Amino acid sequence: MSDQTQKMLLTGLTVLMSVALTRPLKNMISEAVPERRGVRDDITEAVLQGIARMAAVVAASLLVRWLASQMR
Repeated sequence: MSDQTQKMLLTGLTVLMSVALTRPLKNMISEAVPERRGVRDDITEAVLQGIARMAAVVAASLLVRWLASQMR
């Protein structure tokens, strides 16, 4: 598998996994956060979404590396 194909696959999988992780997270945040939000609520949401995106990138990277090793 070429490097360009791996990068494209990594980007696509990262987006899909990020959406899959962020959707339930947004539902949980909307239920837990009061109607009147404060700075602390915004920071909490940003940190949680950052962690979800980071997890998506790591998971996608591991999957692409595994797929690439299987195709050799």
